[in-house]
Amino acid sequence: MRLTMAAALLVLWSISYAQEPKPEDTLRAFYGWVLAHPSRAMPSPHERAQLAKLFSPRLVKLLNDAAATEARCVKAAPKGEKPDILEGDLFVNNLDGASEVAYGEARRDGDAMTIEANLVYIDRRYPRAHPLRAVAWRDWLELGLTDGRWLIEDIKFADNRSFAASLGDYVESGRKNCKA
Repeated sequence: MRLTMAAALLVLWSISYAQEPKPEDTLRAFYGWVLAHPSRAMPSPHERAQLAKLFSPRLVKLLNDAAATEARCVKAAPKGEKPDILEGDLFVNNLDGASEVAYGEARRDGDAMTIEANLVYIDRRYPRAHPLRAVAWRDWLELGLTDGRWLIEDIKFADNRSFAASLGDYVESGRKNCKA
């Protein structure tokens, strides 16, 4: 009887352990997407749908609101003037994007996790060993466990900026400045 009970508990534990979501899956999917779409500015509707599988509902809403704001700003810009748009790579703290990423330290606090991402951009226009060829920096992804999946809640940049806050600021600015 004890052996049967122990075996049943072992099976239940192994099933629950095997089904535990892995934040690394979210990281790989996100940075795989980022590296495949460098320096894109606002993602297209199709790309935002892809990212929605990795982002929290709040972050998806902010990204969609920013896209709507950008469309409104483009429409409201006087002819011949540059509209107020988001430029560069929105998902990493470098306008040109990233060429490589390595994951660093992860800190978990219940259903929240912060994971360090070490990023590098290689500018191949410069020869090897040139001081402008490689740029390295660090970002931090904040993930939350939602409905059994790890989703990106925010990205913190080294210059004390936040992806979510930047999107929110852009949307607010667009409400004031981009009236058709």
